[in-house]
Amino acid sequence: MKKRKSSASKRPSTSKRSKPTSEEALQGPPARETVWERSDAERAVEAELRAYTSTSPSLAGGDVDADWQRADSVGEEAPGGTVATPGQDVVDDIGRALGVSRAPDEAFRPSSEILEGRDRKRHEQEE
Repeated sequence: MKKRKSSASKRPSTSKRSKPTSEEALQGPPARETVWERSDAERAVEAELRAYTSTSPSLAGGDVDADWQRADSVGEEAPGGTVATPGQDVVDDIGRALGVSRAPDEAFRPSSEILEGRDRKRHEQEE
């Protein structure tokens, strides 16, 4: 009677002579944060921000949902515009959008005085 070869001989040997597992194989796939790919919507927003360099959501008082792309020329949804948008009660953001930012500990000054100072500063910059 013939002896059959056992199926165990076909399996790879697990002796100490086999290659050690590489460090990369032990670490697994890279973390999601390191290979972060932007979605189509994120790429579109980034392209839009590059296209509108003279304006930003800060002109709309920080409201990214407002029509900030046209806030510089039209101003409907900008602070003081005809269309009030939610979130335009943040006085510091609105002041920055209008060019009249204030320090938190600054004494009260009427708006006319603040605007005169702002306009005077702009006039000096234009000259």
